[in-house]
Amino acid sequence: MTSAATSTNRYCRAIWLSDLHLGEKHCRADYLLTFLKQHQSDFLFLVGDVVDMQALNRRWYWPAAHQQVFQLLVDKARSGTRVIYVPGNHDATMRRFDGGLVDKIEVHREYIYDSPSHGKLLLIHGDEFDRQLCASRFDAWLGDNAYDLVLLLNRVWNAGRRLFGLPYQSVARTLKLCSSKAESAMQRFRTAALQRAAQAQVAGVVCGHIHHPELQYLQGQLYINTGDWVENCTAVLEHRDGRLELCHYSEVEKALSRLVPQQTVPQQTVA
Repeated sequence: MTSAATSTNRYCRAIWLSDLHLGEKHCRADYLLTFLKQHQSDFLFLVGDVVDMQALNRRWYWPAAHQQVFQLLVDKARSGTRVIYVPGNHDATMRRFDGGLVDKIEVHREYIYDSPSHGKLLLIHGDEFDRQLCASRFDAWLGDNAYDLVLLLNRVWNAGRRLFGLPYQSVARTLKLCSSKAESAMQRFRTAALQRAAQAQVAGVVCGHIHHPELQYLQGQLYINTGDWVENCTAVLEHRDGRLELCHYSEVEKALSRLVPQQTVPQQTVA
């Protein structure tokens, strides 16, 4: 198992995670487990695709690290952390528990979090906007299969980097940033998410789904995409002083972007 970054415990008001994909072979449960052990919070928001039931239906894959992550999430809920779970498309069967509790974990189809520093934020997974991303079922099928290939390349690439003592690097993120078609799809997703937030009359939106982490203001609205734990290994933290931080967590912990309370323009992304 790869060693993740080591640091002292951090105590936050809220943590947002999504797209863990437990049960899928590309899940970076090793990094995620260490992150969860080292970060405590009053609120822990799971914004969809926590357990990849689609992958498990195709082929059972549930190693010890995945069980440890799952158990730690449950333990946090039992020990007083308010864990709120908004299921996604890969764990859509959990949506039938909307408004209920599953072992102290609150389940909601969508949720509005009232941040003391940033106002009301709408939490949705984001699969609601799939029609805006793909023109046809064939495009969706092609995208899924191409992404599986990219994740395979990501595993091979990082296995090689570990041999040379180099930290984790996301191949998929690099390819997305170089693809005009991917950027166009992500822009359509952002637009749809912000329109949904405007309809809900809230200050911003927190989502996942497209595996592209972001933390920024767009057209006066706060847009947060938590990223994922199969390629980017990212989480969003709300510190007790109101600061928001999008961080990457693998062998090293790195802040990707930050926002302070009442700030209208985010800081530049950290290189």
